[in-house]
Amino acid sequence: MVGLVVASHGRLAEELIATARQIVGELTQVSSCSVDTSASPEDIKLQLRNAVKQVDTGDGVIVFADLIGGSPCTQSLSLCRLNRMEVLTGVNLPMLLKANSLRGVQPSASLEVMAHELTQYGQKNITCATDLLRAKASAA
Repeated sequence: MVGLVVASHGRLAEELIATARQIVGELTQVSSCSVDTSASPEDIKLQLRNAVKQVDTGDGVIVFADLIGGSPCTQSLSLCRLNRMEVLTGVNLPMLLKANSLRGVQPSASLEVMAHELTQYGQKNITCATDLLRAKASAA
């Protein structure tokens, strides 16, 4: 099973995982890496390495980072040469929930295919909800 790591500035990673657990129950092979503003790049890389190691059982790991170019992203990318990993940025709750369900439905899907599916899914779930309300009101 592909392991999942959520990496972010502050406590966003921990809270996303906690929220996902409230919705779907226990998540297996999922860890977080919360980056403190005072952490050095080496400290962040060590935290990420430990988080990846915790969830990697040989099928690879997807790291969901909060922000492209931020420390969680750049330090995750630096680990890709040493591990079978994909790094996705702009993590959101729908992506995390979908990742968990894909691992059960498509356990043999390649790491790369799964990463691209999750990227598209995350983008698709960013919506201006008030537009939906306006469209419904104008149709009535």
